[in-house]
Amino acid sequence: MSKLIYADIPRVLKSKILYLILILTAFIGVASVTTVLLESEDKAALFPVASNNFAMFMSVMMPVFSGGLSIMLIVAEFSGGIIRNKFIMGHSRTSILMAWGVIYTFFTILTFLLYVGVFFIALLAAGADFTGVDSGSVIVNLLIVLLFSLKFQMFSFLMICICPDAKTAVICYLLNNITLVPLMLASLSDENSKAMQFLSRIFIFGYTNGEYTLSTEPDKPWLTVLLIALLAAVYMVLAVLYFNKKDLK
Repeated sequence: MSKLIYADIPRVLKSKILYLILILTAFIGVASVTTVLLESEDKAALFPVASNNFAMFMSVMMPVFSGGLSIMLIVAEFSGGIIRNKFIMGHSRTSILMAWGVIYTFFTILTFLLYVGVFFIALLAAGADFTGVDSGSVIVNLLIVLLFSLKFQMFSFLMICICPDAKTAVICYLLNNITLVPLMLASLSDENSKAMQFLSRIFIFGYTNGEYTLSTEPDKPWLTVLLIALLAAVYMVLAVLYFNKKDLK
């Protein structure tokens, strides 16, 4: 599997899609803060309000960025015959899929760290007041958000392995993200049913009574982590099963 990883990383680094995603991520990180700064000069409110922008980006756009790179580049392997070459070299389907998991998980983490880094640098440059911010809650929330992003990365592999062609894989992945938006918005409401509160843990970052900020004390973070991790594992297992049966002729 290590040979597959070393062979694929240069191909990812040469992709224009990667740098487009990184540029957009950095831009949104700055915009998440500057849009708040333009509307209010209250330094104490800057971090909490900007955190809402952070939440919306992670809910709506990060899933697209997380899976977008892998879908676009992996489907190119199918259309370009790269997959067949890997088989000829003796690599198993499972090792190919695991290598994808390592490579694109790394780039998802890189994208996440870029956004978080730019976000906090912009906050510091704007003079945000962090007095009273619970750093422990911030760290826990960030880790849960990262896991949320990785869950969608695993889902992208499943779509690639299920769908018969590249176009269908992209469409199905995007449609899934779009159909989740109403559920994500509903889970931010403070009038949700118990079922919606429970399901919101796999759609966003755990139920927070509609007032999400990075410093909000997470409600049962262990349960959120458990549900997201289990769903990500289910996606990966199904991806392996479908990939082993996929016709690559």
